[in-house]
Amino acid sequence: MMKRYLLFCQLALLSTTAAHAQFTAGASGFHIESGTQVFIDSLTLLPSSDFTLTSQTLSITSTPIPGTPPGIARVYSFSTPFDFAGTVGFFYRASELNGNSETTLQLAYGNEDFVTTSGSTVLTGSHYISNTLGSPTNFTSVTAGQEGALPVTLVDFQVRRVENSTVLSWQTSEEKNSDFFEILQSEDAKKWSVLGTVNAANTSNSKKDYSFDDKMERFGMQYYRLRMVDTDGSFAYSKIQSIRLASGGLISAYPNPAVDKITIGSKEVLASVKMTDLTGRQFLELSKPQPGQEVSLKNYPAGTYLVKVETASGKTQVIKVIKQ
Repeated sequence: MMKRYLLFCQLALLSTTAAHAQFTAGASGFHIESGTQVFIDSLTLLPSSDFTLTSQTLSITSTPIPGTPPGIARVYSFSTPFDFAGTVGFFYRASELNGNSETTLQLAYGNEDFVTTSGSTVLTGSHYISNTLGSPTNFTSVTAGQEGALPVTLVDFQVRRVENSTVLSWQTSEEKNSDFFEILQSEDAKKWSVLGTVNAANTSNSKKDYSFDDKMERFGMQYYRLRMVDTDGSFAYSKIQSIRLASGGLISAYPNPAVDKITIGSKEVLASVKMTDLTGRQFLELSKPQPGQEVSLKNYPAGTYLVKVETASGKTQVIKVIKQ
């Protein structure tokens, strides 16, 4: 099937006194090759990897996002969220600055709420702002505002695998009345689960580093994002970060290291699970355990244990568990 490529689509700037549906991509979509800059009603997209807009309608509104000061009076909104990596920018009018200092504007993106970026490029002569989103970022709308106008200015968010945990780390450059970060996880970037929370600094003008360990054993592609909550209950989402985890072995035992208990996970029907110390002394034997079964370690001395599992098909595997 031949792909359709949207190479250039420049529409005239319309009045932004109300929302206007100015661009529509049908069900077959517009395919944009990596490195091809696209103009859609003064919004520019330069993807770093091939990208397709499908079943989308772009509207422009003059209603700014809240903040101190509020954002500019130009907000681009697509009909549904999508993931994008590359450079995003747009042209605006000087009359739309809405009290903002043009030289210190930062690109802002979001869905229901917004996140301000840092390091945006502002061309005051042509009234154009842009920034590069290095990893796939999920958003519906794009606008601009002052850095720090929102509760949290997030400058970095990464996900990496460290031993038996997936470690989330992020950094803020400024916080105003920030309350906490909620850590969200998903396997399809659509349905999200709350893993926990991390308290925020509330008010800070310096860089702050945060981290969270997801010790749950997971397989395949995993997605993570942060919900940054203000003291008044308002919130904004971070960009989405993803990581592909290996399929793993027959079993898993987590968390590892453990304090008071471990959970036995398996992708096959189990026949037995035995746990010994390094001298071979047996501490536990389970017959036909169920996947997800918890094992208490409260009465076990600290040290290293070996968990040996046998599946119903006759396969065996040994995993090392550390009791703290």
